[in-house]
Amino acid sequence: MRNKSYLAGASSVALAAILSLTAGQAFAQDDAEVSEVVVTGSFIAGSPEDAALPVNVIGADEMQKQGAPSTVDLIKSIPAVSGAIGESNQFGAGQTTGSGNINLRGLGAERTLVLMNGRRMAVSPGNITVDTNLIPAAAIGRVEVLKDGAAATYGSDAVAGVVNFITRKNLNGFEASGQYSFIPGSDGEYTTGLAYGWVGDRGDLLLTAGYRHRSELNTRERDYTIRSITENPQGGWSSFGSPGIYLSSANGGASYTSAYADPGCAVISGPSCAFQYIGFDNLIEREEHYQLFGQVNLEVTDSTKFHFEVLYAGHDVPEENSSPSYPPNNFPSSATTTKAQGNGFYIPASNPGLQALIAKGLAPATAATSGLFTSIAWRPLGVGGNGLYGYEGKEDRRKFTAFRVSGGFNGKFENGIGWDTALTYMEDQSEIATPDIIVSRLELALRGLGGTGCNVATGTPGVGGCLYFNPFSTGVPANVLDGRTNPNYVGSTANSKDVLDYLFEDYSYETRTRLFAADLVFNGELPIDLGAGAFAWAAGGQYRWSAIDRRVSDLTNIAVTPCVDSPINPAATCTAKNGAFSFFGPLTNYDLDYSVLAAFGELQAPLTDSLTATLAVRYESYSGNVGATTNPKVALKWQATDWLAFRASAGSTFRAPPQTQIAPAFTTNLAYTAVAGGYRAYDLYGDPNLEPEKANTLNLGAIVQISDFQATLDYWSFDFAGPIRNESGSSIVNALFPNGTSTTLPNNCANPAYAGLLSRVSFIGGVCLPGNINRVRINYVNGSDVKTSGLDFSANYKFRDVLDGSVGLGLDMTYVLNYDVAATTIEGVTVLPAADYSGTMDYLGYGSQPKWKATAFAEYTRGDQNIRWTVRYVDDMIDTRGATTFTAASPNGKKVDAFLTHDISYRAFLPWDVTVTASVINVFDQDPPFARLDLSYDPFTANPLGRYFKLGVTKKF
Repeated sequence: MRNKSYLAGASSVALAAILSLTAGQAFAQDDAEVSEVVVTGSFIAGSPEDAALPVNVIGADEMQKQGAPSTVDLIKSIPAVSGAIGESNQFGAGQTTGSGNINLRGLGAERTLVLMNGRRMAVSPGNITVDTNLIPAAAIGRVEVLKDGAAATYGSDAVAGVVNFITRKNLNGFEASGQYSFIPGSDGEYTTGLAYGWVGDRGDLLLTAGYRHRSELNTRERDYTIRSITENPQGGWSSFGSPGIYLSSANGGASYTSAYADPGCAVISGPSCAFQYIGFDNLIEREEHYQLFGQVNLEVTDSTKFHFEVLYAGHDVPEENSSPSYPPNNFPSSATTTKAQGNGFYIPASNPGLQALIAKGLAPATAATSGLFTSIAWRPLGVGGNGLYGYEGKEDRRKFTAFRVSGGFNGKFENGIGWDTALTYMEDQSEIATPDIIVSRLELALRGLGGTGCNVATGTPGVGGCLYFNPFSTGVPANVLDGRTNPNYVGSTANSKDVLDYLFEDYSYETRTRLFAADLVFNGELPIDLGAGAFAWAAGGQYRWSAIDRRVSDLTNIAVTPCVDSPINPAATCTAKNGAFSFFGPLTNYDLDYSVLAAFGELQAPLTDSLTATLAVRYESYSGNVGATTNPKVALKWQATDWLAFRASAGSTFRAPPQTQIAPAFTTNLAYTAVAGGYRAYDLYGDPNLEPEKANTLNLGAIVQISDFQATLDYWSFDFAGPIRNESGSSIVNALFPNGTSTTLPNNCANPAYAGLLSRVSFIGGVCLPGNINRVRINYVNGSDVKTSGLDFSANYKFRDVLDGSVGLGLDMTYVLNYDVAATTIEGVTVLPAADYSGTMDYLGYGSQPKWKATAFAEYTRGDQNIRWTVRYVDDMIDTRGATTFTAASPNGKKVDAFLTHDISYRAFLPWDVTVTASVINVFDQDPPFARLDLSYDPFTANPLGRYFKLGVTKKF
């Protein structure tokens, strides 16, 4: 069964039905031949002449020919997908390292509905999209990608389209597979899979287990990531450094000091010392992925079938590397400091690190009696690393686990009406822990009263269990990133692991999403026939319940630890409830849910032998104040000649706001703020008055099929009204400070028209200056209208009888005509003008939107061997950031160049049912194009690995 053409299987019937071959996708799979299948996008079983939807089908054979790519690699290779996560997630992707998603049309992954065997999956607790890395790769037989709005069929979330992962059904026996990728600079990546299948006269069984390991790849292993501050000011550079800036008196003394002698300090202006944290980060984190899956199909009677499947999957990122410490956003109160500053920490003259600094002439003489105060341009640990983690960056932890079960019956009544009913339940849980410093403990440790064994009331600073923390470079022996030693190091002042362990606690929380769905669908034929066949219909309903809850650790919980002093005094009270941590704000527990009732209908009408119309409509009603919506869709297919057909579809689609976006709770995110010189906290709040977003969709296509040549051309468009999104914090900041970091040029701090925007920003010391930005409040809103359109083109041709084999050529491409966004107004101020974002990289806004994405290949097949050369192209983009990032003197990175890579893959079917695949990915070792981002490339469109090699073996028993 190893080399049967997939054109004899279910997916090929779907493929022929839609006449929309993705470039070169010839499929092979062990599925039995069938006459009708339900293609993604319709509830009506069809045959080749029925379909009119732009669906691509990717089968197991095609994946093998591509070198058995990971789910992430497969998704990113689809030209209609833009801005997908999964390769390197840390910057700009939230708490999602180890996760993947699908972002059709660049409209946001939350607008692509992901199904498994036609049933919904719960969204990831790390964001509001389905985590595609939970899909059981060893069980997947094919993937169907519907590139059209499908709310009329599937309801909310199917705005940009649908991706349906469909499991295999006809494996008979055991199958073992393994694959190793040799990636220079790391220990590589390996994947293993086991599958057992049984096929009987009245049923089949499939059991699979999969494991995938990704090894750490540090940024220092790729030259392009470590850039000078002149070349890439956003390349992991921060003005909040260690060594930092210190003040000679409270609230901004005129005298400053900075330990310039410490290696790695780059002077920006005046005394400011820049710190490059990117060397502590990884391009790829160590990830452990696992999936267990089982399914059974039984013919209960001659007219009734039973299906049941269960999935347990997860991934663990036990040590995500990041900066050794964060710059403080939160400051001590008078309860812990003897000299309150309001926007910093006090370091007394008795601190051994300060005494050593004075002795070396690196601090003013007055510090010997009055001590020093920290400025805001400071962080406790920097180039020396964090002693708790081997003097590297600190280690965050991300763990995701999911459980899913789905089962149901389908069959036909005696009158010919078919029915299908199913229940699906899934829950997905995340555990997030990020080490951060406790503010009150840091101030006590600067005074020599740190340590778990220190009695603050009676202890003597630096004696017994009372420990000092040295924030200065005198306690740092060397720059751990480049190995340069520090000539001003004084070993006796180095920080002990005990004091570091006292300072750091986990900012941690667990989040769980749950989904329950009950589906009932009927289908059949009407007694209407216009001479081209009977009208077909489908109708049904769905009940859907979804929930999300978050459980926060006591130190992270604003209800338990509201004040900066709460960890040392649980009875502490405060007006500003900023929590205990120095960088992250407190969180709340929540438990949110809502339910949906839906009814839908579909009619397929063969009007003539060459013209078929399909009509669909769906009504959904939400609990709470979300409301109800009705969405129709019409599709036409006209077979103009034997070789030429036209298709068209138009409809409305919608997406309801998730529970977290309509609850008044908030979540703190981190974003680079250029005018502040580093990352700042953005508190994102929900809005109970959010309305569902709506869009009108249109697809017009032509299909050509002449012998061994197939091609499709489609025009698509999406017209959004009130798309749900979070406000742009950077737009608020840029509107207040149009001249960037300047403290002398005009800003809008005193402009009454900007009072609303000003109320969104918290400033250190209450002083409205760009460098004083502390936190920014942003909200979920029904944002500016969006209109986007483009073209999809695919073609392939097979030359037969070439050197005793065949040659195949294929091309698949997407071109974005426009991505128009109306002007954006926040608090009565237009913060962004109307713009076309096609061909742009809009950092923390509309994402990466290359105009062109294309994949082309040439392959040669002879007997049991196949070799394929694949070329992948991502078009250049213009960075939308303006004067705060780019100037005439510093334009580097304004244009993100195109990315062109070549892959070569070889597959051979050997005796004893063994299949071998070997690949060279990125043959010419192309670095990703430079982008002025943390990693110096765009992780949403490019690949950071360079040239690497893959070898895979599959054995059937």
